Amino acid sequence: MRWIVYFILAYVAIGLQAGLAPFLTWNGASPNFVLLAVIFIAINAPREPALLGAFMLGMLQDLMTTQGLGVYAFSYGLAAMFTISTQEVVYREHPLTHFTLGLVTGISTAVMLVLHASAPWLHASTPLKGPFITAILTAIAAPFVLGVLQKFKRVFAFKVERRRF
Repeated sequence: MRWIVYFILAYVAIGLQAGLAPFLTWNGASPNFVLLAVIFIAINAPREPALLGAFMLGMLQDLMTTQGLGVYAFSYGLAAMFTISTQEVVYREHPLTHFTLGLVTGISTAVMLVLHASAPWLHASTPLKGPFITAILTAIAAPFVLGVLQKFKRVFAFKVERRRF
């Protein structure tokens, strides 16, 4: 994977999340563009670079929010682990695959955010604004965003390792 192109994608995803997402709100929630970048990286890259890339995207989003440091990093790491496990089973360019991965990883991220907010000893500083609605909006946006990103996957120079049993 070309890391310079990855950092450009990370910059654009964080910028879209900070700049465009407030204009796409519905019932206090907006799509998670950083999670869509995590799905794109995890569905195309080999295991170790994908996990590292997902964790780094989570850390960048943690720095942009008021949640505790590591909440999104851990959530995106779990989302990447799930997505990597489906690499050999799913058709990567299909919109239904994008929708399903967006919904499943969005719900897992929402569960992590709810667990973090409900723990009184962690002192979550901001109230949650519809994490499950965010998961649904992310799943709706996934076929469009991931469809465009799949057209540019040659730029990233992904090399997926085939497992032999």
